[in-house]
This record gives sequence, structure tokens and C-alpha cells, in this order.
Amino acid sequence: MLKLVLEKGLSNILVVVTRYFGGILLGTGGLVRAYTEAVEQALQKTEFIEKTKGYQAKIQVEYNNLEALKYYLKKNNVNITNIEYSDIIQVEIDITKELSEKMSNNYNIGNFKIISYKKIKEKFVEI
Repeated sequence: MLKLVLEKGLSNILVVVTRYFGGILLGTGGLVRAYTEAVEQALQKTEFIEKTKGYQAKIQVEYNNLEALKYYLKKNNVNITNIEYSDIIQVEIDITKELSEKMSNNYNIGNFKIISYKKIKEKFVEI
């Protein structure tokens, strides 16, 4: 079972096969084939999610820059987790390390301006 998971390059996965009959009718080779087939069938029905190291971050922008920021984030597959509206807008996002470095080093990206960019915590984010 583990060999099959490793061959597919998977990580952070749990595979459980329950054996209800404890007899020896299948033999060692038969058990290996049965467990392998069970894992293959389970993996075929599984939805895989790719993740990479990144951050939960907070961006502050003025109202006139919100739509341009949202467009930029959507175009770069950045997940917006929360938006707070007050005198300025605070947008919480899940962002990859690479894109985070680009945003934190350049507050004038595209056609919008960032007031501030702050990393809140490190986490795995979907890509």
C-alpha cells in the first residue's frame, strides 16, 4: 500500500484497508494484490489538492484600488479569505511564498497601489 502511494508521489495522505476475513485462502501474493487493488480504486475516486508553502497575509488598499486588486488576485489564483471595509479596505489572503515576495517588495503592482502588506502566519496554500 505504501509503495503504491510513494510511486504516485503523494504526501499527507492516509489510506486504510480493512480486512474482514482472517483466513489464508488468498495467500501472501493474493493479499498483496487485494490491498493494492483496494488502494488503486480509492485513489481513482480521490480528489487531489496541490499545496505549497505560503502565507496568510493582509493587504490594505483604498476603495478605488479594490477591484483592480481583486482582479489581480483572481488572475494569480490567490484565495481571498476575508474583506473588511472601514476607512480603508483590509483584504486577507492565502498566498504562495513566491507571489508574497513580489507583493511585499513592490507596492505598485499593475494598476493598483497597496497601502500596506503584512504576513500574518506561514501556512500551506492551494495552488
